[in-house]
Amino acid sequence: MRNYEIMFIVNPNALEEEIDKINGQIENVVTSGGGTIVKIEKMGKRRLAYEVGKHREGHYVLFVISANGDIIKECERRLRVMDAVVKYLTVCTDEEDRRTGKIKSYRQKRAARRGSGGRATTSQSAEEAMQ
Repeated sequence: MRNYEIMFIVNPNALEEEIDKINGQIENVVTSGGGTIVKIEKMGKRRLAYEVGKHREGHYVLFVISANGDIIKECERRLRVMDAVVKYLTVCTDEEDRRTGKIKSYRQKRAARRGSGGRATTSQSAEEAMQ
């Protein structure tokens, strides 16, 4: 299973119940396919960067899920056919997680090398400067 973020924008005239219905449908697709939902974040009504289908605003919703490609295809298909959904975007976040993990481990190794070389680490030297 891979990690994905699905963000979609719902018509600004849509009621809260309609947004909850869409969220329920996507949640049902993910869970019935064997995926897991990490987070659902309703970001509220925001202004769009540019006009999309005569809309200047929209309700933003973010799903963070762990699923396989078939589940993602089905979610995108359902979002595509919903009239209330103005735009959607799916991003695979596995490479980002891997890259940030490498950067963190590199920084820890570098800090350990600097610390063992007789020099204080940056956090220690910052604390000493404050005193």
